[in-house]
Amino acid sequence: MTRFDQDPERQDVALSGILDRMEEIVSSAKAMPLSASVLVSRDEMLYLISLAKDRFPAEMREAQWIIKEKAEYLDRVSLEAQEIMDQARNRAEAMVSKQEVVRQAQASANRIVMMAREDAARLRFDAEDYADQKLAEFEIALSRVMKAIKAGREKLAHTMAPVDPLPLEVEVGFGEGEIPFDQDLS
Repeated sequence: MTRFDQDPERQDVALSGILDRMEEIVSSAKAMPLSASVLVSRDEMLYLISLAKDRFPAEMREAQWIIKEKAEYLDRVSLEAQEIMDQARNRAEAMVSKQEVVRQAQASANRIVMMAREDAARLRFDAEDYADQKLAEFEIALSRVMKAIKAGREKLAHTMAPVDPLPLEVEVGFGEGEIPFDQDLS
């Protein structure tokens, strides 16, 4: 028994685990007699779909949290850079006569701002890459579910096709060279 089988409502069961369980149910479902169609518990599949919908927003919140963290980091770094720039300006004003000190402070501040921008760009790229990876995983998982649903609906469509009834009277005749069964001779 897996963790999922024990309590599927646990929050640590990932969306992919729920989708895997749905796939397992469909693939291991019993076939209907004389048909390629299978019997799947509607209640169980609807329950799993509901759980998957509940998990999907949680994983999206995780990606949004990363983006929020990135924005806060950028704000914090920008504020630090602004403070450094302000300090450099104040020092430069205090040392107007010492142009070399001012030039060095400006260069240091520019270097720090450039490093902060590079860090911010790298963090933004990492966050966007992570969000893109998660969305790609969601797309693949949803694609699998859609394929399974489509296949199930196609199987159902084949089983629901109208069947021509057999005629009530069937003539029994024997062609030339055919040998009838004993019960047919009486």
